[in-house]
Amino acid sequence: MPRPTLSGWRPTAPNDRRGSEDGQLLVIFALAMVALIGMVGLIIDGGDTALQRRDQQNVADAAAMAAGYAHVNGLDETTVAQAVAADNGYATGTNNTTVSVSVDNVANTITVDVTRPHRNYFSGILGFSAWDVSATATVIAGWPNGAYGAMPLIFNADAFNDPLNRDPNTPATFDEPGTGTEDVPIGDAQFNWTVFCTANGEECNGNSNTVEDLINDEGTSTVIYLDDEIGPLNAGAHTTLFDALADAAVGEAFPVAIVTDDGGLIGWATFHVTGSVGGETKQISGWFDSTFNAPPMTIIQGHGEGSHDLPPIVHLID
Repeated sequence: MPRPTLSGWRPTAPNDRRGSEDGQLLVIFALAMVALIGMVGLIIDGGDTALQRRDQQNVADAAAMAAGYAHVNGLDETTVAQAVAADNGYATGTNNTTVSVSVDNVANTITVDVTRPHRNYFSGILGFSAWDVSATATVIAGWPNGAYGAMPLIFNADAFNDPLNRDPNTPATFDEPGTGTEDVPIGDAQFNWTVFCTANGEECNGNSNTVEDLINDEGTSTVIYLDDEIGPLNAGAHTTLFDALADAAVGEAFPVAIVTDDGGLIGWATFHVTGSVGGETKQISGWFDSTFNAPPMTIIQGHGEGSHDLPPIVHLID
C-alpha cells in the first residue's frame, strides 16, 4: 500500500529562516544609519547655525549702531543700516538675506533685524534642507534728558564746547565762581557744586554736607532729569568738598550737569576727574568726552529735551 503524501508540502530548507533574519537586520541597520546620520547632521548643522547666528548678531549690532548715528544726524536709518550690513557680508536680497529696520520715535529706539537661511548639509536627510537664522539689535539714540550716578558738579556750556577742555593729555583746570550771589559758573573755566535740590528736603537749599554725601556715594544714585529744578551751591569756600572729590572721584568719569549762563540745565556730559585741590587755590581738573555712549545717560519721554549743542547718546540696549 503506497505511503500517504501531503499535497503541496515540502521540507523547509534549513537556511530560509536565516535569510529572513538577515533581511530584517539590513532594514534595521539602514534605519539606524539614517537616524545616526540625522543626529550627526543636527549636531554639525546646529553648530554651524550657532556660528552663523553669532556672526549675524555682530552684524546686527554694528548696523543698529550705525542706524542710531544716522537717526541723530537726520539721515535715513534703513539706508545706513543696510549699507553697513552689506559691507559685512549680509546684503539684503542676496542669499535670501533680509535686513529690516524699525524706528520708534517715541521711545527713541532703532531696531535692526538680520535674517538669512542656513543651508544644511546633513539635516536634509530628515527633510530640513534649510532653516532661518535671525539676529536682532536695538539701540537708543538721541539727546539724553536724564543721568544716573551724576557727580554734584555743574559746568557752563562754554566749558564743554571749548575744545581745549577735551584733551585727555592736558586736563583743564576749573575754579569756583567768586563769592557773593553769582553762583552760576560762567565761561569755560568755572564750575560749581550742586545738591540737585535734595538738601534735607528743602527747596534748593544748598549745603556742603549734602554735596559731600553725593560725592562719597560716587554720584547720586537717583535719575536727574532736565526738567528737575537744579541749583548751584551758594558761592563760597568749601574746602572739605575738594578733599572728598579727591578721595572719591579722581581717575574716574561721571555724568555732570551742563547749564546756561542763567543756570538752566540743558544736558549732560561725561567728565573725567583728574585732580581736586582744596588748599589756598581751590580747583578741580579734568576733561570732557566729546561723545558718549554710556548707559548712565538715558532718554525718558516727558522729561524735557536735551540740547543739540551737546553730544547725543547711541548705545545698545538689547
